[in-house]
Amino acid sequence: MSLAIRDIRYFLAVARAGQLASAAEGEGVTQPALTKAVRRVEDEFGLQLFERSVRGMALTAAGLRVAEEMRKLQAAYADTVLLADEMRARQAGLLRVGVTDTTAGNRMAAVLGPLLVQRPGLRVRIRVDRSDVLAAQVREGELDLVLVPAYEGQPLDGHRTKIDNDPMLPLVRAGHPLASRPRVSLRDVAHFGWMSGPTNSAAYRALTDIFARNALPPPTVVMEVPFASELNLSVLAATDLVTLVPRSFMQHATDERFAVLPVAALCIPRAVILLSRPGSAWSPLMETLRDSLLALRPLRRHPSAK
Repeated sequence: MSLAIRDIRYFLAVARAGQLASAAEGEGVTQPALTKAVRRVEDEFGLQLFERSVRGMALTAAGLRVAEEMRKLQAAYADTVLLADEMRARQAGLLRVGVTDTTAGNRMAAVLGPLLVQRPGLRVRIRVDRSDVLAAQVREGELDLVLVPAYEGQPLDGHRTKIDNDPMLPLVRAGHPLASRPRVSLRDVAHFGWMSGPTNSAAYRALTDIFARNALPPPTVVMEVPFASELNLSVLAATDLVTLVPRSFMQHATDERFAVLPVAALCIPRAVILLSRPGSAWSPLMETLRDSLLALRPLRRHPSAK
């Protein structure tokens, strides 16, 4: 095969994005560069791998099979580069990690700081996104490890190492009409608008499943947010919206400003897992990061999270 690993990466970027413009922006290259890479791949195999249309580029049946094998090649190449880095210098190397939590005091920050001090030659590349997106990047060999939340029954491809439990809790401002009630039902909560993740997020699906099981219409999402953040808290403090936040995030939600609603159905079980590609070789750097995360003390529990 005369293809370069860059051709494979560019081909997969176009396959993932479905459009040259989006793929070029993501890779930081020009559209002609991607077009040439796709043409080289198609010429190499003598097959039409993309259907072109005004809406973009979609893989053909042959393209789907070729893309699947190319993802394996890309992942294997990434493993080889990682191991070579480790063999050249155990104190150096590149660690590519993904996270969904960017708040102060998150687990990844707690272990990366000491690790960078211990290994002066270490370089870290971090990506922030939703758990399903990060899981796909691990599967395709673009990331080594990702620290993500996982709901019960959520399909996340990869080898899972459980780090901690971090359930979701229903949160409102302290002056919310429901905050002072000793008992609150799910039907009471259904009358209020929600601050929630996008409709394709695992958090939103878990929330709508709860409402459906209790014969209630889906919650009305007034504000869509990608992650729990202090910006969200600022809006929540000024409205009667309801939201779900991880137990670990409660350090930012003081009792003077916010209240956890006593609704057991909305205390959603959720684990924090370290995800790696199945069958991939674990470098010493990856093992050190995993062991450091496992050694962390569990984050403090909120009184409402039993």
